[in-house]
Amino acid sequence: MSNQTNLFYQFPDKTEITSKIIATRPHFFGTAIAVEENIVRAAGGGEPRDVGKVNGSPIQQVEKQEGKTWIAFDSDPALYKPDTVVEIELDRDHRDQRRRLHTGVHLAIRSAYNHFDDIRVTEAEIAEDASSAIIKGDVSRAIDKGDIAQIDMSMRSTVLKELPVTLNRAKSVDHAEEEHGHLFRVSDRHAFRGKVRLVCIDGFDVNPCSGLHHPDSNIGPYEMRANFSGSSSGKFEIRLNLSPCWMYWYGD
Repeated sequence: MSNQTNLFYQFPDKTEITSKIIATRPHFFGTAIAVEENIVRAAGGGEPRDVGKVNGSPIQQVEKQEGKTWIAFDSDPALYKPDTVVEIELDRDHRDQRRRLHTGVHLAIRSAYNHFDDIRVTEAEIAEDASSAIIKGDVSRAIDKGDIAQIDMSMRSTVLKELPVTLNRAKSVDHAEEEHGHLFRVSDRHAFRGKVRLVCIDGFDVNPCSGLHHPDSNIGPYEMRANFSGSSSGKFEIRLNLSPCWMYWYGD
């Protein structure tokens, strides 16, 4: 059986491919296939899965099992055998929006870190339709609209600077912290062992992350909205919405 090569990290802009099936199995949706050269990313790290089609049939589910990425779609299993060649086409806009939002989440969290000196993030998720992202967390003091406005101002400034976003690797979290100093942050929601993949926003933020990102900090127009229902206790909820034009921040 051939090995699978995942191409989405090396070529995140690639959204169409013709590839050979290396394994198949029955699935609730019909058929699940693993292809030799794969551009389809499963959900993970707060990022939803890719959306697209296999030979014109919508992808229903993407799973990681047995060291492979499996693509499930509605089909007759008899039509898809190992060595069959299939055409995979992803929703380019969905992929692009996810990458913009994922980088936006990193920008917003780092801006909050810089403003509050410390912050505990309890949730950071991109919506399934890749139209928005939500960040929840808490700090050690009460929060008001002025705090969120300052975070938004910092983030917008960084967006306009178009800082390069690059990928790096470190031998461990300790090595990453030693190399990147105050720019390095790591969430207590995740545990890391051994080598870590780092997303580096030049001179602004370094964070272990397995997701796909925009090539620079200019994620384009967005609006930031906040829920202050728990502001007196230091809890906050920030939502990033992709927008066709720049919007000023305002609180709910």
